[in-house]
Amino acid sequence: MPSTPDSGRTDTNTDTENRQPTSESEASPTESEATSTEQAETTESALSRRRLLAAAGGSLLVGGTGGYLVGARPFAPPDCDALPVAVEDDEWSFPNHDRRHTATAPASTAPESLTEEWRVSWGVSNHGPPAVANDVAFVAAVEGNDRESLFAFDLRTGERAWRVPFPGDREARPVVAAGESVYYHTNIEDRGRTALALGMVDGRERWSDSIGDLHGYAPPLGLADGKVLLDDPTVREDGQTVVALDSETGEQCWQTQLDVDSLTPFPAVKGDTAYYVSRGGGEDASGSLVALNAATGAVTWETTIPKMADGPPVLGDDFAYVTIFDGPLVAVSLESGEEVWRHEQDTLFGSGDPGHQYAQPSYELGALTSSALVARLEAYTTASDRIRAFDPETGDVLWTRVAGGTDTWVTPPTAAGEAVFVAENREHDSNRLLRLDARTGTVRDSTAFEGWTHHGPVCTEAGALFVTGNGVVFYS
Repeated sequence: MPSTPDSGRTDTNTDTENRQPTSESEASPTESEATSTEQAETTESALSRRRLLAAAGGSLLVGGTGGYLVGARPFAPPDCDALPVAVEDDEWSFPNHDRRHTATAPASTAPESLTEEWRVSWGVSNHGPPAVANDVAFVAAVEGNDRESLFAFDLRTGERAWRVPFPGDREARPVVAAGESVYYHTNIEDRGRTALALGMVDGRERWSDSIGDLHGYAPPLGLADGKVLLDDPTVREDGQTVVALDSETGEQCWQTQLDVDSLTPFPAVKGDTAYYVSRGGGEDASGSLVALNAATGAVTWETTIPKMADGPPVLGDDFAYVTIFDGPLVAVSLESGEEVWRHEQDTLFGSGDPGHQYAQPSYELGALTSSALVARLEAYTTASDRIRAFDPETGDVLWTRVAGGTDTWVTPPTAAGEAVFVAENREHDSNRLLRLDARTGTVRDSTAFEGWTHHGPVCTEAGALFVTGNGVVFYS
């Protein structure tokens, strides 16, 4: 494969043997160090700090007058003085940029070109989506020793700031970086499924909350109204549990038992309302979109959607967008809870025996810009994926792009303004990172990349960060 342009770049290796120890115990690792996240591996570099905005007063409850009330069993919340956590729009604090999952940063953050500024080389078997805050990039990855770790890199230089290992798991999960903390949820040996808040500067553990048993999937954490929202992925007959923790202390603020079937992980948040999607269960059971008051855990309304919802909702100004596995893309009014439009995907990709050469594709939501809702259409076959853009108000198809090459799978789109970024993982050709026009699908820029990736680049005021299995790349 052609190499990525290396003009003007610096190359840093993540080999932990080359880092400078920060303490005597780190210079001579012990068995206890290998099983604890209390001491993060750090370097001596000083990290630049950006001034955080003050938390805005007041909040807006969306959808409180629409839909209908549903059964929920919240316990009476204690005196939980959680303060809202301020984030800056020109950072990428959440896996999908913001709490609403729009995956779209301001237009001013789009890089002028896909010119490589620096690169950190590594070889990992898995990586999660990155987050960026305070000029630091955070990303989880599974290294060659099958150990999950959370890394922090200086966004300006690529120098590694710290690394925290998590013994007991081989997954790499989404990160949330906001305020003074990095929030992460994973399985830790001898501690079970654990939610953590780590110091953004040094990676030291500020608080943790463990349930004591492991689970194959630890859902990403939500952040709303100064609270970390944590849902239990275990499917139970008596409903699903959502817990809110104070983002500063880890103190439990409330717990709600929802009378719904299994939840898709990671709520979308608008104002002080968190929106969860229930997949629905049984042949005739529908799914639902559920709104919770983040301050109390009370359910304010629920509306019916088709069953088998796939992934969290994306929230616009007036609509929530939801995808259905092997089914339609649906827009729901946040005011009334009524369905506004739906797009049915009824064209099979490929030809031949079902399940071998063709299959019903499914949508995965990506970027919501001012002019387009851009989604990935996953093929589940040897045919290549598609990228499709919709008018957010009407659901009309604006354009469709078939990924280049054969058997090509693409990342969910990310964006900065009307610039959309998609990575094409090509089975038999050079992988490409594309910059598209959200309004037309026209390719405005492209560059080759080595390795593979599950996530598109994230854009900040300094440039665009792109993570692959071969390394971390920064474009200015």
